[in-house]
Amino acid sequence: MNIEHLSVSRANVFNLCQKQYYYKYHMKVKTDIETPFYFLYGNIVHKISEEYVKNRGKMPLNEICKKVLNGDIPIIEYGGKITKAPELPKDYAKRLPIHLEAIESLTRKIGTEGQTEWDFKFDLDSPNHRLFTGVIDRHIKKNNKIWIIDYKTTKSGKWRKNEKSVTDDLQLRAYARVVQREYKVPAENITAALYYLDPPCKLVAAKFSDKTLLNTEKELLDTYKKIERADPKKAWGNVGSHCFMCEFRKICPHQRGGQSQEKKLLEYGL
Repeated sequence: MNIEHLSVSRANVFNLCQKQYYYKYHMKVKTDIETPFYFLYGNIVHKISEEYVKNRGKMPLNEICKKVLNGDIPIIEYGGKITKAPELPKDYAKRLPIHLEAIESLTRKIGTEGQTEWDFKFDLDSPNHRLFTGVIDRHIKKNNKIWIIDYKTTKSGKWRKNEKSVTDDLQLRAYARVVQREYKVPAENITAALYYLDPPCKLVAAKFSDKTLLNTEKELLDTYKKIERADPKKAWGNVGSHCFMCEFRKICPHQRGGQSQEKKLLEYGL
């Protein structure tokens, strides 16, 4: 299958359901199912936090929030499109002040040092140009030690990572390997954390060994090669509760009525 580059989200999609990867990244199918609003909301929160840290706290958080919501500061939609923030649904409008307070609370403790929304790109298999890309919400480097912070608006429940499960999180492991390669520091000098903004607000941190980070890079490269080798015609569909949120559920042959819709799309060249 086609692969322009690998990211954590692309790796997760392929490992969850090859059929979804086929539609989304191989054929790049456009559907009439809107992207869930929580993706866009996450981008809004990240943009507010990014501007607050970049301004080193000189502009009040609420003022930055108004500028983002009014469209004076653009955001990036899921998929890379630059746009203005839409009007928030009532439930998200209620949650936003709580999330802003969580961001402000953490910033009071750790300051405004470091970089936000740090784009990275490196070759997993130099010089073969098998690229791994992504954006780290925030990382701070002090005295050869590095802290990575990834903001999460996930509500309390089973989808949240805890102190035990966070050590298996591919995103944090991958980001830790990225900064390790960038700054050439031992794994013991890196702390990576998910910061949950929704009550109960919590920072869930993890540390990794050098062996774990090396294995993570190998895991990413193996996934990249699996995608390269995968036959699009044999892409399998993994049916489960996640299908309810899939943007391709109307055309997937594993869903009711999807087979005929997929056939039509193929006839018209998608």
